[in-house]
Amino acid sequence: MKEQRRNGFGRSGFVGPFILVGIGILFLLNNLGIIDLNFWRLASTLWPVVLIGMGLDMLIGRRSAMGSLIALIFTAILLVGGVFFVGVSPGFTPRGEVTTIRYAPGAVDEAKIRISTSTGRLMLDSHGDRDVLVEGTVRLAGNEEIVEERSVEQGKATYHLGSDGIGAVGVAGNDSVWELRINDETPTQLDINTGAGEAELHLERMRLTELNVDLGVGAATIILPRTGVFDGEISGGIGKLVVRVPESLAVRLQVDTGIGQVQTDGQFITADNNTYLSKAGTASSALATLKVSSGIGQIVIESVAGE
Repeated sequence: MKEQRRNGFGRSGFVGPFILVGIGILFLLNNLGIIDLNFWRLASTLWPVVLIGMGLDMLIGRRSAMGSLIALIFTAILLVGGVFFVGVSPGFTPRGEVTTIRYAPGAVDEAKIRISTSTGRLMLDSHGDRDVLVEGTVRLAGNEEIVEERSVEQGKATYHLGSDGIGAVGVAGNDSVWELRINDETPTQLDINTGAGEAELHLERMRLTELNVDLGVGAATIILPRTGVFDGEISGGIGKLVVRVPESLAVRLQVDTGIGQVQTDGQFITADNNTYLSKAGTASSALATLKVSSGIGQIVIESVAGE
């Protein structure tokens, strides 16, 4: 052990403390309103830099003070350049043009809709035009392009909306924005997949047969349908997940959180530590059933008044 210290192998590196101080400074500047950063999106892009810096520090930084200084400078250049490239310079990442989305297969008996976003904000609502399955707008930032797949077979419409390429993340106002509305008259299996970003899903009026939501990094709010019998899963990655349950919906929620906590407003019957039953569900044998999980972050379950 003494020999290791003489050779420098027991030395603490500079990279770890630098990263912690840097993150703290960014949080402080953001809270003071000096800069405007979306940390979830920034972290989802720059996390490899942290691994590179820590690896360099372990490889050369603990041998000598000079090696640690070299690792620190290299990591600082990567981090500062990455923050500027990804998040701080609004004009550096080109904004894509607004694309109008409209899929009108006519009246169909049922539908399967899949929406996949890599980055940005997803805002989903519903409309009452039975002939139009999906409509809205998408503005992509970065080197992305819209991808659509559509078909109708035996009265069932299938539609997939997503993007190809590398999305841009960082400053609010320079992200991809998905604003979509889905037909609320057609029984629908809805699949949502997001990468890094925020999601707000207003499903109150929809007729769902199945709901599957796979969230990556970022905050999400999901308002469930007012009525219906359906099943599915809402899976959060990293970030706060809010599930709002209309008072009229009979639903059983099986909740599992990894690193985080579950918060409810006291309007649910707790069958055990992980199962929550809405008050409407106590008077009905026909229940919607959802599994709700999160990797890192808080899960909030709220009861909301329906119209």
